[in-house]
Formats: sequence, C-alpha cells, structure tokens
Amino acid sequence: YRTEERGTQYAAVAYWYLAPGGIDPYQPVPVEQRHDYYTDPPLIAGGFQILNRPRGEVQTQGMGHFRRGRWKNDDHLWWTGAKPSDRLEIAVPVDRPGRYAISAVLTKARDYGIVQLYVNDQPAGGPIDLYYPEVTSTEPIPLGEFDLQGKQAKLSVEIVGANPQAVPSHMFGLDEIQ
Repeated sequence: YRTEERGTQYAAVAYWYLAPGGIDPYQPVPVEQRHDYYTDPPLIAGGFQILNRPRGEVQTQGMGHFRRGRWKNDDHLWWTGAKPSDRLEIAVPVDRPGRYAISAVLTKARDYGIVQLYVNDQPAGGPIDLYYPEVTSTEPIPLGEFDLQGKQAKLSVEIVGANPQAVPSHMFGLDEIQ
C-alpha cells in the first residue's frame, strides 16, 4: 500500500500478491460497497501526527549530520514544497486539560520561510523568520499561554513569506513542542 500525490489530491494504491497457481479466497466487492471502505493511515513525521494533507511533502529528516544545532532524536518534521498561505496542521497531545505555556523548537536555514504559528486556531506569537545562513536549531521560542481541553491540541503552521536574503523555498522544520 502507498499514497500517491496527484496534484492536490491523494490516491490510495493497494497491491495484492498471489503465488503462481494460488487460489484467491476473496470475491470482487461490488462497486456500490467500495465507497469509504478504507481511509489513509495517519501521516507521522518527526514524531508528530499530521492532521491535514498540505501542499508539498511532509517527512522526517535526519539532522545528525549537521554540525550546528541540536535536535531531539537527531531528526525533525520537515515540510517542503509549500507556498505562502499554505497551512500544515499538527496534533499536539495534551496530558490533561489546563492552561499551558507553549514553546516550539524549530529549525533555521538559508531556504526556510517566515511562518505564523497558531494553537487551536489562535495566533501563537508573531511571524517567525526562519532564515539563517547555516542549518541550525533554535532555542525554545515562547508561543504564549493557551487553555487546552481534550486529549489533543492543534498546532497550525502557515507560510507567510520569506526573508529577502533567503533562497525562497519556504521550508519549515519542527523539532519539538514544549
């Protein structure tokens, strides 16, 4: 099984294998019974569950080979191929309901964008410029205090632009939420 991007749509592709001479125990499923019988598994990147299917690609990138910066588990969530106004939505587990001071450890590089973060659709601080001449991690960036209810919160990342000195690739890297 794999998911393929086709423009802004995703298509699930399943492969079935049968040994030569084998007997297929399954009968074809009538078309009218196939609707919504399968959903895509959740996308996980950098240890985070992704809640939407944004433009571009979201994956885990190993960071152990970069000399500057420190990343938890030597990796991070890496979002590439995004454009201004695109949004990425990430699940943040909540141990118990309450008021939390939230910080984020991000990645900076010469081809990273300027982002606006949101917690449960509320702005979390101002825009953050992730341009830096070399690849490095940030110190924890305070995002504010938020009342979190339920078992998870939503962290949204919106690409809002690029530093004039940056290679305009609008990349984003998330190491950890504290």
